[in-house]
Amino acid sequence: MNTRSSAMPFVILGILALIWGSSFILMKRGLVVFEPTHVAALRVVVSGIVLLPFAIRAWKNVDKRLLKYLFLSGVLGNSIPAILFATAQRHLNSSTSALLNSLTPLFTLLIGVVVFKLSFRRTQVIGVLLGFVGAVALVMAAHNEAASGETTWYALLPVLATVCYGMNGNIVGRYLKGVPVMTINSIAIVSVTMLFLPYLVWSGFFTETIPAVQSHPQFALALGSIVALSVLGTAFSNALFTHLIQISSPVFSSSVTYLIPIVAIVWGVLDGEHLSALHGIGISIILVGIYLVNKR
Repeated sequence: MNTRSSAMPFVILGILALIWGSSFILMKRGLVVFEPTHVAALRVVVSGIVLLPFAIRAWKNVDKRLLKYLFLSGVLGNSIPAILFATAQRHLNSSTSALLNSLTPLFTLLIGVVVFKLSFRRTQVIGVLLGFVGAVALVMAAHNEAASGETTWYALLPVLATVCYGMNGNIVGRYLKGVPVMTINSIAIVSVTMLFLPYLVWSGFFTETIPAVQSHPQFALALGSIVALSVLGTAFSNALFTHLIQISSPVFSSSVTYLIPIVAIVWGVLDGEHLSALHGIGISIILVGIYLVNKR
């Protein structure tokens, strides 16, 4: 029983890495047809619709004093990053976005120490720093393969998103520790859905955009990718991530972003992209970092 319990965080970590590592290619497919703001908004709205029954049920029992933290979790963990990544994806390839996403554990650690006054073991700090070094190696590898002009200020957008993720991880770990997973996930996402749904209506997404792009040869694939991104990459995976934070720690949970680039690179290889030795070095360093972060 103890062995099974101790292995559970690693199992969830692997599932999250597979889902989120694939989310960048799904986002890329959606952007072939739709604008970044529409991809981000539709992603949140579909997730909110899926989670609405759970939110209604959870609302009856939730401590209303926690609503501000639930809303913050929705904004920092979903709304802002969704917009930032979708916007950046138009100017960066999938692998680069995934690689930059690996900065999350570093900001989780920094925010935890500076803002929330958390204490960390030295091995955890070393593990996070090693993971960051490995991520830098992967970024360098991607840069060597990149076309001229790809590295622009748009690369700062995923970095800003990781700051949001780091803050959200600490908020959940500090203020929502004992709150049921589905309560956090459903209310957080549904609350921000109330912001994005009016935007989709106001921007003419349903009345103008959809009729205009229905004839696009990749319309079905783009829409299906966004729906998959919403259900798996947001609604389902956020519940898993929140549960992972509750049974482990914010820093260990955010180390999933070390594995996300690996999955993204695999997708790239399957799509015909080249995998260099530097990619292998970066991946190896990252795995060592994850081990140290969780080492007791």
